[in-house]
Amino acid sequence: MRRRLAYDITRTAILLALALVLSILEAWLVPKGILPIPGFKLGFANIAILVTLYCVGRKEALLVAVLRSLLLLAFGGNIVGFVFSLLGGIAAWSTMCVLSDMPHVSIYGVSIGGAAAHGLGQILAALLLTRTVYVIGYLPYLVLLGSAAGGLIAYLTIPIVKALDHIGNEMIQ
Repeated sequence: MRRRLAYDITRTAILLALALVLSILEAWLVPKGILPIPGFKLGFANIAILVTLYCVGRKEALLVAVLRSLLLLAFGGNIVGFVFSLLGGIAAWSTMCVLSDMPHVSIYGVSIGGAAAHGLGQILAALLLTRTVYVIGYLPYLVLLGSAAGGLIAYLTIPIVKALDHIGNEMIQ
């Protein structure tokens, strides 16, 4: 039991570090304005959150999502970006938890659903921050592009989940 807990804490910490690195790399490597919607990102950090959900647990996945947002703010982000990241991340996590319980929903469905929910969370953040309903016009674009990005994230996540499941089963025994 204690060995499993220590292993889960270690994996969660490593996955949090991976989420931070992927967020920073994406910001550096994807030039601003290259993607069609202002503020839209492919969301490579969601690889770490999805891996955490499947390989460690729900609470840990939420912890990775929230701490990633907080740490990015601490590393020089801004409060507006933090609000968008936090609300989008919580919406995505909630949706992914619900979808991952459904027996016929694959990791693709979970990731795509999470990405679409992230867009909804960002629209909620925009509504709160701008106090205008006009931002809702971005929603179809965020959901469509986010869903495509969610499919890519699932594709990149699957081999990691398989490898960690195999390694994890050997380490705990």
